[in-house]
Amino acid sequence: MTVATWFVATRLIIFAIGVIGAGSFVNQHTQAVLDNTSALNPENVWHKWDAVWYEEVAEFGYGRNLDTAHGQATAGYFPLYPLTVKGLMTLAPSASFFWTASIFSNLCSLAALLLLAYGLIERDDIARRTLAVTMLSAGSFYLSIPYAESLFLLLAVAVLVATKRRQYELAGLLAGLSATTRVHGLALIAVPAVACWLDRAMTPRTRFARAAASAAIFSVPFVIYMAHLNQVQGSWFAFVNRQELWGNPSPYPFQALAGFIRFPTRITAWLHGGFWFLYLGLLIRYWRRIPLGEALFCLGVFVISTQQEAFHGIYRYVVPLVPLSMAIADDRREVRDGLLAFNIAFGVLMILAFVTYNRLTV
Repeated sequence: MTVATWFVATRLIIFAIGVIGAGSFVNQHTQAVLDNTSALNPENVWHKWDAVWYEEVAEFGYGRNLDTAHGQATAGYFPLYPLTVKGLMTLAPSASFFWTASIFSNLCSLAALLLLAYGLIERDDIARRTLAVTMLSAGSFYLSIPYAESLFLLLAVAVLVATKRRQYELAGLLAGLSATTRVHGLALIAVPAVACWLDRAMTPRTRFARAAASAAIFSVPFVIYMAHLNQVQGSWFAFVNRQELWGNPSPYPFQALAGFIRFPTRITAWLHGGFWFLYLGLLIRYWRRIPLGEALFCLGVFVISTQQEAFHGIYRYVVPLVPLSMAIADDRREVRDGLLAFNIAFGVLMILAFVTYNRLTV
């Protein structure tokens, strides 16, 4: 009941904020405000930004219109989420991509919360607080719309649970699947690999063999994905090479820090960069409380998030960082409540920007 209450209540609040935003502020693409009836249709409010590109991948894959920049740019979106939605659409062919994907996202998010509460956290009070930290985070609205964050969250929780149960090979496979959902999933292999290496219940030889097996299994889904890109778009690393079409011709770690100098007046860089520094500071604060592999996973996500020309989308990239959310839930009440208040305020701003196509969200 606690999981269901948090899930339903936050989704209704987010829906209401979206309706208010779309019905009150000018859409930056159409230069119009939605009328009240149109604003009550979730598809008119939320089918924007990356959701449109996920629909493109779901319907046409990566091989359509490769003689155009638009066709090549699809390689910037990872396949597991849109292809899963495509599979579901074959079961309900009359349903639109938006509704199929939204239902799938909500189911993934609910499953992640249930798995977190029942399979990962033993104390009820910490479980309730972790639910609050996750569902009231600024980027939690992405968990209910056609974005890959919901599936990535579910896979991240599943990796943590499998690792806790010493199912390291299974955890490696799940981590590999997460890497075909978001590029940040590449960091998730640290969870089972490090935990296995430090597991003193096994002999050194067994630890090494199982950690290596976990890493090898992890690579399989990602290598298959890269091979497909090579076959269709002519490059194993098309997901990197095509970043040029998104204004980022040479991705490299910590490039976003240089963005403060290159784009000193870009307010989005300062907003999202401030969010990055805040949560990096929290990771440093909790470093000794979090298992090493999980801490390295969080750190890896922070590093990967800096490869763009400026800080973008940090508030949604931290949503699946479950080890960090659990550490926040176990912190002092004033720290926890301050973070929740900050996330709620920031989240409302981002929702209003998202539904009106304002680049403040990017």
